[in-house]
Amino acid sequence: MLQRIAVVDDSSEFQQLIDVMLQYLGIREIHHWASSLEALPKLIQNPPELLILDVMMSGMDGLNVWRELRTQPTTKSLPVIVCTAAINSIVHQEAQLNADPLTVILPKPFTLDELRHAMSRVAPLWQVVV
Repeated sequence: MLQRIAVVDDSSEFQQLIDVMLQYLGIREIHHWASSLEALPKLIQNPPELLILDVMMSGMDGLNVWRELRTQPTTKSLPVIVCTAAINSIVHQEAQLNADPLTVILPKPFTLDELRHAMSRVAPLWQVVV
């Protein structure tokens, strides 16, 4: 059962929406960062059980965060859901992301069922408690 999930997204509206969805799915410990540069060292130092990561952010974009996480011993096996409203912006990286069994791409906007499915793909032992 997943207990700790981190969300890195610079949209406060998205953070509020994903909070409601995750709480509905039984997740109670949700950490948020609006800045990828602030989140990255904290994710490496104390990795969550799942990361929901936006692609388009100022500073370091989500794809560069994802690449850096994959180079670190503490986060190389971290399940990641990569979210983006601009799915066309990651066309060139899509093959690399899809080749990683611990990463799934989830286009925004998404439904609760799509989130649940993405979570079960990258964290197969996860179960919904509702």
